[in-house]
Amino acid sequence: MQLSMYDPVFIMNVKTVMTTANVVLLVLLLAIYVRSYAQIKSKFTLGLMIFASLLFLQAVMSTPCMHAAACGRRMCVLGPLDVIPDILEFMALLVLLYLSSE
Repeated sequence: MQLSMYDPVFIMNVKTVMTTANVVLLVLLLAIYVRSYAQIKSKFTLGLMIFASLLFLQAVMSTPCMHAAACGRRMCVLGPLDVIPDILEFMALLVLLYLSSE
């Protein structure tokens, strides 16, 4: 059996991995921002914490597990293009984590 990028199970697995990676990066970012906020008490840092928290909620809600729970036993149809936003978000979060960790 050959894997195809149009295989719904393969797409679901890739999306699960990407959203889980995004959640991990967002937890790391939140930890950095909370530590910074404890030190400097800046409104900007508070804004970054709120921004990262909202992105965290979005990432958790977009995991295929949440879709499966919402859809019941039906499998929500995913296409190859449904993974691209998660990949782009992952790259953006890596850049933000790199800049925030310095």
